[in-house]
Amino acid sequence: MKGLIKWAVANTPAMNTIMVGVLLVGVLSAASMRREIFPEFELEILLVTVPYPGASPDEVEDGICRKIEEAVRSIDGIKKQTSVAAEGVGYMVLELRSDIRDVQKVLGEVRSEIDRIPSFPLLAEDPEIKQITLRQPAINVAVLAPEASKPAASPGGKRRGLPRAEASAGGQESGDRSQESDARSAEEQLQLREMTELVRDELVQLSDVSQANILGALNYQIDVEISEDTLRKYGLTLQRVAQIIRRENIEMPGGNMKTDSQTVLLRGKNKRIRGEEIAKIPLITQPSGQVIRVGALGVVRDEFEDQAAINRINGRPGLVISIDRTAEEDLLSIAETVRNYVDQKELPGGYDLIYYADRSLDVKDRLELLTKNGLQGLALVFLALALFLNLRLAFWVAMGIPIALLGACGVL
Repeated sequence: MKGLIKWAVANTPAMNTIMVGVLLVGVLSAASMRREIFPEFELEILLVTVPYPGASPDEVEDGICRKIEEAVRSIDGIKKQTSVAAEGVGYMVLELRSDIRDVQKVLGEVRSEIDRIPSFPLLAEDPEIKQITLRQPAINVAVLAPEASKPAASPGGKRRGLPRAEASAGGQESGDRSQESDARSAEEQLQLREMTELVRDELVQLSDVSQANILGALNYQIDVEISEDTLRKYGLTLQRVAQIIRRENIEMPGGNMKTDSQTVLLRGKNKRIRGEEIAKIPLITQPSGQVIRVGALGVVRDEFEDQAAINRINGRPGLVISIDRTAEEDLLSIAETVRNYVDQKELPGGYDLIYYADRSLDVKDRLELLTKNGLQGLALVFLALALFLNLRLAFWVAMGIPIALLGACGVL
């Protein structure tokens, strides 16, 4: 150590060159370093999910959870098993030991053992096995639907409505208005969902954004409503109608047809994904040869799953897009790119875009606090040494603070 210090004192130009090099490398590293709120880490937790529609928790426990427990019991590396039997779905949380180096290997073993279970209930859906990952959102973007039109007011300030005789016409008229309102609401939800998906696709195409997910969006659903009288008239049941629609609405491979010059792939494409297409499925063929289709017996609508909550943003219906970041992306760059997009984007039809929950503000505050404390410490060290010793010594000792910080940035 004494020899190193002696060499450093004797070779001042070399030490100054090293110092300048450390400062330059540190500045470049700090400018290109990935900035985030918390460090990225991986959880050693696996989640197994098996949907079992319509089953009670007791049925889920016996038909799903117990069988999964028996299947994964012998797998090495599992520290703890936690089963949850809920209505219509069964969960299994597998906590792995902290010394497991390859989580994906254990994940593959769990998936292989569960796939070997032959006795899942007939109505149980395919199991989903995945590793729980924590994704940190960078910023949220909300798509606001147009404001609902308010009823027109008469010159006297009172609400203009139906005449008294028409307003008391009976329950059928109220039911018709309710159906019209529901249809209008479903159409507005469809338009909002389509607009949100359009914005989501544009966000993903931005240079700094790789992940954008719609939060709280309901799944698409096609409703087929047939009255009880109509079912009885044609000798049908809802189960029979569902069976026919399921049988006719399929897409299946048909093999290959080889010719002298080419091979043609054959497929039976009869898959319908719109309500108007479902309405054309033949339901009954009468003895006279007349084909009665689904739309002739009932009402077919493109809608969503039943919702238990209402999304309101600033008092208006809306959907939220969460912009997530990966372990290699910079939080500040993502947030700035998204803010610029929202500020410049103009949506048609009265739709609006806003952003909120900007996590980059926390990162900026912490970086500003770090910079402020570093400058204050540097000033205090320099002033204290300059007052009680000499100016040259104070300068070189104070230079140790930026060299240490920027050198650490270079190493990081």
